[in-house]
Amino acid sequence: MKIDPAHLISPEYLVSDLIDIPRLTKLLELYSSATGMVTALLDLDGNVLIATNWQDSCTKFHRQNTRTCANCLESDTALAGQLAEGHKYNVYECKNGLVDVATPVVIENQHVANLFTGQFFFEKPDLATFRERARQVGFDEDSYVEAIARVPVYSKTEIESHFTFLATLAEMIAELGIANKKISQMNKKVVRQNELLASSFNDFIAVAPLGVAKSNANTGRIVLANSAFTELVALDIDKLTEYSLIDFIAFGAETLTRTVEALQNSETFGPVEVRLKTRGGTGITALLHGVKTVEVTGAACIWTIVQDITLSKLHEMKLNAAKKRAEQANISKSAFLANMSHEIRTHMNGVLGALQLLERNVTDDSDRDLIDKSLYSARTLLTIINDILDYSKIEAGKLELENVPISIKQIVESISSDLYPVTQSKLLELHIKIAGGFTDNWRGDPVRIRQILLNLASNAVKFTSKGKVEILASQVQMGPRTVLEFMVKDTGIGMDQNGIKALFERFEQADSTTTRSFGGAGLGMAIAKNLIDLMGGQIYVTSEQGKGSEFRVMLPLEQGGDEIKVASGRYQGKAPILKGKTIVIAEDNEINQSIVARMLEETQAELVFANDGVEAIEAFQRCSPHLILMDIQMPNLDGIAACRRIKGLDPDTKIVALTANVMKDDLRRYQQEGFTEHIGKPIDMSVLYQTLARLLID
Repeated sequence: MKIDPAHLISPEYLVSDLIDIPRLTKLLELYSSATGMVTALLDLDGNVLIATNWQDSCTKFHRQNTRTCANCLESDTALAGQLAEGHKYNVYECKNGLVDVATPVVIENQHVANLFTGQFFFEKPDLATFRERARQVGFDEDSYVEAIARVPVYSKTEIESHFTFLATLAEMIAELGIANKKISQMNKKVVRQNELLASSFNDFIAVAPLGVAKSNANTGRIVLANSAFTELVALDIDKLTEYSLIDFIAFGAETLTRTVEALQNSETFGPVEVRLKTRGGTGITALLHGVKTVEVTGAACIWTIVQDITLSKLHEMKLNAAKKRAEQANISKSAFLANMSHEIRTHMNGVLGALQLLERNVTDDSDRDLIDKSLYSARTLLTIINDILDYSKIEAGKLELENVPISIKQIVESISSDLYPVTQSKLLELHIKIAGGFTDNWRGDPVRIRQILLNLASNAVKFTSKGKVEILASQVQMGPRTVLEFMVKDTGIGMDQNGIKALFERFEQADSTTTRSFGGAGLGMAIAKNLIDLMGGQIYVTSEQGKGSEFRVMLPLEQGGDEIKVASGRYQGKAPILKGKTIVIAEDNEINQSIVARMLEETQAELVFANDGVEAIEAFQRCSPHLILMDIQMPNLDGIAACRRIKGLDPDTKIVALTANVMKDDLRRYQQEGFTEHIGKPIDMSVLYQTLARLLID
């Protein structure tokens, strides 16, 4: 073999002869395991002597693809050029996004090898950018992003510290190799050189950034430790040899003992998490990594690297505690909102119920106008309550979407019937249009789609004092997929760019005067935006102050389905005639009893009232009713328990929950307990009539 003289340290040796490659590999593997650092030692011909902890992002992806491998080669070339120019600390940010660092290994003033580290980030990576890159070059996106997510992030200061440590380590071991070679040829002089090198190695251990301790494998006694270790255990270095590592462990000693006893020669262990005792009674949490080696004398020893993770553990505990507090706060908030909703709805039942009854009997135009405005205000208040509950569920990630066949045409028509009274009172034109060629065979959540469209359309009507509001439903082609599109356009007050930016923020409106002039809690648009996001859709806004606004919503819904489910508006039918039918009404609130009685007066049904669940059971046994309207929260025996007992007596009995508890979890529970239907409070007469007609006539 022809040897380049430039690679020789002396006339006899190559650099590969001077370094114990397996031993240094073990130490670097241990160091990599403790710190996550990538290491590589190359000779001047580019031969890889040692490589540890290389990232999958490079070995399995970047180096395997022609395009990204070219970037790797460019990085290698750039670093080689810098090294050739004699730069001590060389950094290159590869076009693949990772950072590489290299330094020359200089022994006896001669450049003999290069030490590399890299495959890390200086800043936390944008995984979306790497996902896009994977898509562009043809990587498996999820596997590539997972590999990128495992790449460590270091500051420049940390890298310089670690790299100085690694370079010093390589140089020290190479120098030890020179000494070992000379020992075999030179007696006293070589021995002296070896002692100097050993002293240098001790100096290196002394400045290592992590705690290092060397123990006798048989006795366990510590024979060598650096200052970083003595600082961790808070004990003077001259006292350490009286102890073994186990003596400092307050928790985890048994695990460490079993691990060390099972070690064979040249085997490693770790990480092992322990609690270290320190002088004064305090302690630290540490991660231990170690390797068992056999020295030239035949004595076995264990090198242990000790990393203080106390602050990390405290931070982890604080994060867990904060998470628990946040979860508890969410539970408390949900309970508060549910209770608030129940209390408001219970009393609103009297208000809205009385107004609905008056509406059916008032003939004077001025009185009817007052009642219409009162009904509108009451229903607006309920909308605000529902918005608060919906936003709370969205924030908590508990809002569930249905996926059932729906009719977009019927949803749009129901919006028209809801908005018609308001547009008539404001003398606005309301144009509803279904685009030509529209195919009405979609799947989705009819209630939430209607909520999105109603929020947008109601907003348009609210902020338009003259002119018109247009609603268009159509389908558009986006690539290979057909997408549902809604357009809501008005000639209202419009917004500037700042107003558009604040539009979808909770409790925000275009400006402070908007709330004073038009009212509202500022939640409707935020809820619409969140619902659109949950459906994987997009919303686009264009607006000009004084001229109006246009909203476009794109929803990538599935197509296909037979049985259509519709989220309709208010039922417009009259009271069903239920002569000969008996209805038990279990309700503890006297005002609500009166309201329900008046609402059902026109049905001609026989009404039997019960003040609690016990009386409801007695009335059932006495009257054998055709249907029971059951309040939930009642004294003595609540509605759920009463339903359970009645269903035990007759499973076919029709029981409708008449409740102010309208959270989705509550409604699911009512269904599980055997309730036939539910009607939320405050009671909408049209919903009540529709439910009774369906259950007792249809």
